[in-house]
Amino acid sequence: MKKTTFVKIAALLTGTILTSPVLAQSVSDLETQITELRQQVNVLKSRAASDPIKSPIKVKWEPAPSISSPDGLFEMNIRGRLYMDFATINDKNDNENTSATEFRTARLGVEGKAWKDVKYKFEADFAGNEVTVKDAYLQWSGPSQITVGQFKTPNSLEEQTSSRYTTFMERASFTDAFGLARQMGVGIGFGGDNYTVNMGVFKGSNGTRAENEGIAFASRATYGPKMGETQLHLGASVRFQNQGDEQSDIRYRQRPHNHLAANRYVVTNKIANKDQMIGLEAAAVMGAFSLQGEWATLKANLSNPSFGQLDPSFNGGYVEASYMVTGESRAYDPKKGSFQRVKVNNPVFSGGMGTVQLAVRYDRIDLSDKGIFGGEQDTIILGANWWLNRHTRFMVNYSRSKVKNATDVSLNGVDGKNTINTIGVRAQIDW
Repeated sequence: MKKTTFVKIAALLTGTILTSPVLAQSVSDLETQITELRQQVNVLKSRAASDPIKSPIKVKWEPAPSISSPDGLFEMNIRGRLYMDFATINDKNDNENTSATEFRTARLGVEGKAWKDVKYKFEADFAGNEVTVKDAYLQWSGPSQITVGQFKTPNSLEEQTSSRYTTFMERASFTDAFGLARQMGVGIGFGGDNYTVNMGVFKGSNGTRAENEGIAFASRATYGPKMGETQLHLGASVRFQNQGDEQSDIRYRQRPHNHLAANRYVVTNKIANKDQMIGLEAAAVMGAFSLQGEWATLKANLSNPSFGQLDPSFNGGYVEASYMVTGESRAYDPKKGSFQRVKVNNPVFSGGMGTVQLAVRYDRIDLSDKGIFGGEQDTIILGANWWLNRHTRFMVNYSRSKVKNATDVSLNGVDGKNTINTIGVRAQIDW
């Protein structure tokens, strides 16, 4: 009885509400408002699609973070590299029996751009528990590229290729023996799709402490044509340097092919106050196979020659061949005139085997001429590289150096001869 009465009352109230003209008007107004809100939302969506709200910064990983502004005017990239080396080294005359480790490189820095056409870079190396400034410069890109600060003098294919991408653990002997390195200076460069021209004037490195730092001029030109499937590289460079009055004379020397070697078996005394170097370079990449070589000659102007003694000429160079077992190619950039990062087709983290490269090099440095007997060092180097991914590599090098005509160097025999064997292993990562 009670349930029946409740149902009747509810039905009566519902009918009253639905038939009320006031409530019906309210429902109509509500529907109109909903329609207007939908239209406003659609307008906002349309505006957002045509002019999206931008974040104040953009971040991407490569693999370290790269931070940039949405308008592209500003960018900052964190950069670094770490090389951990182990080596065994011994020579025939028992001067050393090295078995040691080191951080060959422990570098950290930043690079980026400010107002789009001005770039900057700063890197410091902490290897050996010392802080050494490496690249530190600003660079303006206009009709030509102008660089001011500390950077490498424009010489040598091997020197201009980053150590992250070189085939062997150590660069060619002549690059170190002839003192190719970073210096403070001003450089200008320009180029096209397959050529570069760079030159600069320099006044010693950041670490130079002298009232008169001397002066150096260096220039390099490269041409990198593509002939069918073969990428070619041709180049030449020069450097003229004159030591300042307050600096010591120039000495020429070189280790066997590992930085952990305790001794140098080809070396001159401090003999020159100026020198002139000319270098030639060539390379070819043919799929997985590549060839590369350089030759440089340097004339040293003796600061205190003996009566009738002529200025000596020293020379050095190398030729190498390498093969990518896994099928990749060495990455060459004709716009930079140097080799770049290898593209790993099947990195280990995705289940592949990475990239494997085998290589062999013949290297020579001759520091004996015109009564100077710093020695000649001929080296055969065998190398294997394994990239786990684009930024991680393991390297193994074996070298055998034969020294002769080095009677000015007491570490060698009375006949000026010696033989040095090295084995080097490196674990490398960069970001």
